Amino acid sequence: MAQINKFIASENIYLRAYEETSDLDLLHFGKNSSEVRDTLFLFSPVTKKQVAEEMEKLVAAKENELFTICESSTNIPIGVTGLFRIDFISRAAIFFIAIYNPEFWSKGYGKEATKLILKYSFDILNLNRIQLHVAKSNVKGVKAYEKAGFKIEGTLREAMYHNNEYIDFYVMGILRKEYYKEPEM
Repeated sequence: MAQINKFIASENIYLRAYEETSDLDLLHFGKNSSEVRDTLFLFSPVTKKQVAEEMEKLVAAKENELFTICESSTNIPIGVTGLFRIDFISRAAIFFIAIYNPEFWSKGYGKEATKLILKYSFDILNLNRIQLHVAKSNVKGVKAYEKAGFKIEGTLREAMYHNNEYIDFYVMGILRKEYYKEPEM
């Protein structure tokens, strides 16, 4: 039996390094599923080769940390999360998360993954600031990020065109000092 490399774990999920051989099908599905695509503001169909090339670039870039989110009880990969544009001088990064399998939505896995990435960001990478962008209309997402300690810092007005309308996005951020003051999620 193959050994599972759990980089960091919580009660119901763990994060491990992205592996093309086991994760490419999930990402290809998610990026082409109308239900998933709509939540992630994706608009073009993509081939497996395109997804593989995109992921190869993301993984190879030294300023990114990419993880696959796996359900602990089944070891099934359900999405990806991580940090983009890590700046070790400013000690800042951009957080992202995508649960590509809708069967695993609304089960608290996104909350757990966010918690793990914040712990990794502040305890291991010694970062000072994590930020993200979230659609203002994504009320559940905004509330979840606020529960994790993120604060709304501004609005990107009409930042994206989606489903025949312009969408505002919040810029949300959390600082190291705020993270350590926040109660457990």
